[in-house]
Amino acid sequence: MISSDYYIEDNSDMENKKLEAARNHYMSGDYQSALNLYLSLVNANISYKLYHRIAKCYYKMGDFRNAEENFLNSIKLEKGDNPSYIYLGNIAYRKEDIRNAIYYWACAFAYKPDDDVVCLNLATSYFSCGMKFQSVFYYEKYLKYAQDKGNSYSAVKKSLDEYTKIGNDFMQKAKVSIMRKDYKNAIEFLTFAYKNLPTNYDINLLLGTAYLAENDNMHAMIYLKQAYCINKKSIEVLQMLTSVFINLGDYTAAYCTLRRILPLVISNQEEYLNTMQVIKELNSSFDEQSYFGHKEWGDNYYRENNFHFALFEYENCILLNDAMQEKLADKIEQLTRFINPEVYIVKAYMNKADSLYKEGDIKNANKYFSKVMLFSEPESQEYKSAKLRVANV
Repeated sequence: MISSDYYIEDNSDMENKKLEAARNHYMSGDYQSALNLYLSLVNANISYKLYHRIAKCYYKMGDFRNAEENFLNSIKLEKGDNPSYIYLGNIAYRKEDIRNAIYYWACAFAYKPDDDVVCLNLATSYFSCGMKFQSVFYYEKYLKYAQDKGNSYSAVKKSLDEYTKIGNDFMQKAKVSIMRKDYKNAIEFLTFAYKNLPTNYDINLLLGTAYLAENDNMHAMIYLKQAYCINKKSIEVLQMLTSVFINLGDYTAAYCTLRRILPLVISNQEEYLNTMQVIKELNSSFDEQSYFGHKEWGDNYYRENNFHFALFEYENCILLNDAMQEKLADKIEQLTRFINPEVYIVKAYMNKADSLYKEGDIKNANKYFSKVMLFSEPESQEYKSAKLRVANV
């Protein structure tokens, strides 16, 4: 498994000479001497960075048990932007513990999404688990952020380009079948399209539509939920999901889906009032404890590293019981960072760039504006604003 190496600048008041000597030993490949020096500093002034350095020495020496212990110690002191996560993922992968490998790499991705190695590790690990939606999701991230356009990049891009063509070809065949109301053939075409292009919104939507037409609500639910994960502002998907949940007798899920529709139809008074009426009718069919089943589903999805569906269910818990907001806030933020950390990073970088720009530090402001453009989507307001500011420098 590919691994990244990190250099952590330490500005603490530890014994600088020992730190410098240890760093020099490490860089020259004398990991035992570096380890001895780092260990001698443990009682003087412990920090997450020191534990990380100790762990890296053990890691380089092949002592993965001690490496794991010290990486975990590092994370206990700093659970946020900590490079220890990627090494813990590597160690878990070596032990064939794919579930924990994915979890740790997702933690690394949450704070450094442009680490192409982490993206590639996540993509290949999900692929080995048969989780194609997640696998392609991270392959696409890898292609976006890859700095080395070498053999790995070329192979992944070629494969995804081929899969995209095949997926689109079969989707077009499926659309013809749907126009003829031949849903069985449509499902066959779309299933093949999905195998090649699982993160495509239209394919997931059409599969949900075809299965719903065939009264196969369970399969319709799966693909419509994935379509929602791709585009959370699609009223069409949410309306179809509401029908599916009602057909399945899952009135709490239908209620939550309608609650998601409300802010999307607020400008349409008639549709808003109709949605509110159904919400009131469904609200009488459950109580404050009805969230519990969704909590269990969320926990199960979380354990399976299906972070998109886990987030969906945890959000349902809050929609059903306001008191769950505080209890699930950290978990929801973590899952949001696992799936779309760019949202947090773009906001932080934009604020930093604006501040530097106002101070007249154009050179450094440009660096952050460029990062905003890297992490945001070209059609987003943040991207357009950053591009305009860079162009004006």
